[in-house]
Amino acid sequence: MKLERSAGILLHITSLPSKYAETKQKLWQILPLTTINCPSPYSSESSCGGNPWLISPEKLTDMNVLSSEDLELLTNGTKFHGDYVSFKDVNEFKEKLLKKSFENFQNSKNHKEILDKFYADQSFWIDDFVLFMIIKSQHKGLPWNEWPSALRHHDPAALDELRRTNRNEYEYHLFVQYIFDQQWKQLKKYANEKNIQIIGDMAMYVDYNSVDVWANSKLFKLDSNTMRPTVVSGFPADENYDIQIWNQPVYQWNDANIRQDLFQWWIRRIEKSLSMYDIVRLDHFRGFVQHYVIPIDAQTSKPNTSDAHWVNTPSEELTREVFQLRDAMKFYGIRILQMGFYCYPDNIYSPHNYLPNSIAYTGTHDNATSLEWWTSVARREEKDLFKKYVHRPCSSEVDFEKHIPWYFIQMILQSASNGAIVLMQDLLSVNVRMNYPGKDSSMEENGPQNWSWRFKWSQLTSNIREELKELTEMYGRNLLYGKAIPPKDMIMQGDSSFFLK
Repeated sequence: MKLERSAGILLHITSLPSKYAETKQKLWQILPLTTINCPSPYSSESSCGGNPWLISPEKLTDMNVLSSEDLELLTNGTKFHGDYVSFKDVNEFKEKLLKKSFENFQNSKNHKEILDKFYADQSFWIDDFVLFMIIKSQHKGLPWNEWPSALRHHDPAALDELRRTNRNEYEYHLFVQYIFDQQWKQLKKYANEKNIQIIGDMAMYVDYNSVDVWANSKLFKLDSNTMRPTVVSGFPADENYDIQIWNQPVYQWNDANIRQDLFQWWIRRIEKSLSMYDIVRLDHFRGFVQHYVIPIDAQTSKPNTSDAHWVNTPSEELTREVFQLRDAMKFYGIRILQMGFYCYPDNIYSPHNYLPNSIAYTGTHDNATSLEWWTSVARREEKDLFKKYVHRPCSSEVDFEKHIPWYFIQMILQSASNGAIVLMQDLLSVNVRMNYPGKDSSMEENGPQNWSWRFKWSQLTSNIREELKELTEMYGRNLLYGKAIPPKDMIMQGDSSFFLK
């Protein structure tokens, strides 16, 4: 992957995107766009299916599948809170819009040809996805291991009968994915025309109650009788968090009879992501080297954290260290600024140690905002080191605190990292997280909770936009040729790499 010196924003679509081009940003990083089992975009029913909640009602009218009158009638009296996503209400609202849009779409002359072409283009995943959605709905959301035996075991004859007797519902789910695909392509095209690259996010694990596990059960560590996971994924406790139990099944990485099929599944999944995004972030990349497994107690059916441990993944055959694997694949590493002040001076997260083949972040969706880090997370020694690092005079602790987000932004923009990503909350100097790891959230809730944060347009003031633009240009993240061009008399003899072709 080759990335020129650039900057961008980390902001999921559910939090409402900004007009990045005004501030000379070239990168827009988002979280996974897949269908979800709960508010977390990392808890998905499918690694390939698009989340219908992200479909734009206004674009449905542009696509001529929903009239202005339909939209006005269906949205009459509908109001959503501006500060957070009302997951329950959004689900009901979008379903009404899509049902009506499908009804209109069926009246068009070439609707079958459109769906047939989309099916052919997405054939490696779409059939299993649609069948899963139909069966799950018919069985009131029950986990797939509790379905009738033939459906649970993906019996071809049973699935053929399901296709035959549920043709209309089958076409509806095809239609929803087609609409998502078309709208996403339009959005990505618009961003690319504005010289903005979209960084997508691909989770390491998939949910147990997902089409991926149901249709490819042999790829996961499951009990042969109950079809439930024998171990689940997670992450050990550290100084900030208790042990994390992700409750997602673990891959059969080390079964020689399964490995090639598992590799092919991963390849197709990565190819799908690369077809959607300009750049893909592999979440929990360490999982390709080692994965943390938490055994399921046979008596209680609950995770047994006392026996949790790390297990080597097949890449262990290639390298024994995650950074070595990353560098061998020529992938970019991540540098999170909040982690840069707990030791000194050899900490790889300290800005002076950033390398060009990395992307620097003020924070991520799982981290505290820079304000929260300063007020609630950072230890006294970290604060002292931070103050020495920025070396800025301040009249009081309160005066210093209010500048923390912009100190963070300035440091990553002036770093050597080719990519610099600013968390939107840091840009706005707000203290609201996207996610607190390990904290539950529910699709049946409408109030503030994990993954529900949104910002308002009024928060993105002209002063903020101008300041970000000024720093972006000052630190060479909007260069005409993507890199600095030295005067000819400064070029090393025999080095022609700086001359423009």
